[in-house]
Amino acid sequence: MANKSRINKHKPTRKTLRPNEFYNPKTKRYEYRYKDGLGKERVISSYRLEVTDQLPKGKRSGKSLREKEAEIEALLQDNLDIEGSRLTLLELVEKYLDQLYSKKALSHNTKVGYNVTVNTLKQYKLGHMEIGKIRPEHCENWLADMKKKYRGSSIQTQISLIKRAFEYAVDYDYIAKNPFRRITTDRSDSKPRKAVPIQTMNKFLEFCSADAHSRHCYDMLYILFWTGLRASELCGLTMDDLDMEQRVIRVNKQLMLINHKHVVSAPKTHNGVRYIPMTEGVYNAFVSVLKNRYLKGDIEPVCYDELGKAYEGFVFLSTRSRKTIVRSHVEEYLANCIKRYNLAYPNDPIEKFEPHICRHTFATNMQGLPLKTLQAILGHGNVRTTMDNYVDVRPTEMQIDEVNNLAKALQG
Repeated sequence: MANKSRINKHKPTRKTLRPNEFYNPKTKRYEYRYKDGLGKERVISSYRLEVTDQLPKGKRSGKSLREKEAEIEALLQDNLDIEGSRLTLLELVEKYLDQLYSKKALSHNTKVGYNVTVNTLKQYKLGHMEIGKIRPEHCENWLADMKKKYRGSSIQTQISLIKRAFEYAVDYDYIAKNPFRRITTDRSDSKPRKAVPIQTMNKFLEFCSADAHSRHCYDMLYILFWTGLRASELCGLTMDDLDMEQRVIRVNKQLMLINHKHVVSAPKTHNGVRYIPMTEGVYNAFVSVLKNRYLKGDIEPVCYDELGKAYEGFVFLSTRSRKTIVRSHVEEYLANCIKRYNLAYPNDPIEKFEPHICRHTFATNMQGLPLKTLQAILGHGNVRTTMDNYVDVRPTEMQIDEVNNLAKALQG
């Protein structure tokens, strides 16, 4: 009698099971067997049949079998891929990126940006949740946490990729709705890029041309300010890109640092392939650069693209090693020139800025050009990008002069 009571001690109370529900005495778990959307046999299990059942002593809490059944039935009713819905958000993003990379070639910088999102998701619970269980409130909590650490523009970039990954999941019937659909953030908390005022720019360039330690940077900085070139595009210029007779710069590549190597790559976008007219000052700056260009041991630096094609004859070389330069070198040269300028003018210093601000300054100074012309010179696919992101409003005193000059011209 004692043995019988011991045998029945952990046996569950007899319950009425529904079709496809079973009790497995070996595992002491209730099981539900079904076929997924592809007709494959699947099994889910739980120690509890109903949510009100008591959990066996020492066992980890989890959903009851009937709760799990309800979720499965809802997915099957919507013809959703149950296995797909069990992907974590990280797995989904990586799956989406694999498909994206197989369809089109993306720039190195774009891939780096996507990797930032992947690495960020690894730090948050949301990234490790099954996509079928993610609800809008989970996404809102993630956004609130992100705002504590990151700027609006950085967060919005990550939101964009995650939204597209969820849309991919909807398209492939992994989930029924995109929980990220309404998630967005304000970019206005990001520090805006400001163009360097024309008077400050001229004073800075004049200093660089006269200062013994900054003189070697003058031509390079002048060209950046008066062409709108990206720093990586400037680094990628080869001598055959300069038509000194027609006074035109051909932009068809950039030089970047990838895995510690200088690699030639296509411009940022297909609109980046373009021609830029030289002003008189830019022409003279290139004449100076080519005149002073020399090689150590007459050895021409060679760089390769990702297909192994060799390039040589780069216009800009490092001051000492005479090797090719990349954006980080340009940033260093510019930072040193600003530092020397501020030491020379402690009562009228300029705020430190990156080479890309030279591009913004060019766009602002040249806003008198026809908009389509300015758009083409900058290599933008949309004129709104040019006007909304690159062109700053001119100072009030300049606006007064422009309005008066136009009024005089109209009045004859």
